Amino acid sequence: MKCVILGVGNLLLKDEGIGVHIAQALQKMPLPDGVEVVDGGTSPDLAYLVEGADKLIVVDAVQAGGEPGSIYRLTPEDIVARPEALMSIHQMGLLESLRTLRLDGGPKEVVIIGVEPEEIGWGLEPSPKLQERLLEIIKATLREIEGGNEDAGL
Repeated sequence: MKCVILGVGNLLLKDEGIGVHIAQALQKMPLPDGVEVVDGGTSPDLAYLVEGADKLIVVDAVQAGGEPGSIYRLTPEDIVARPEALMSIHQMGLLESLRTLRLDGGPKEVVIIGVEPEEIGWGLEPSPKLQERLLEIIKATLREIEGGNEDAGL
């Protein structure tokens, strides 16, 4: 089984880049066989990034009205049902890519680890609140490799 962890976001906008920060941290860690970590940046074209994946775990900033640093476990269907949780234009492209992947026989399972941002503004580092939560976000992402945590949704 191939599992791809895809970190997305804009590194120039503090917490909006949390997915990329998590991907970069995971790339430095030993991971189980069959797990690949990809820095997707703001690219909406997922097909070439996740080719051959059985499971896709996307890490991204999601504004859902919770406390900054809140971690959400979502599916693409959850995001469609709550369009207010979309934070940026790249997420619209992300959803379209996920739909296309499903039609093309892409990953059987897609999970989004969403993180409530504190600050979206110019800056290369996450806000202090999200920096405090980095380890918890990494742990939530790693739990998904082993089968997930169903109770972390919106």
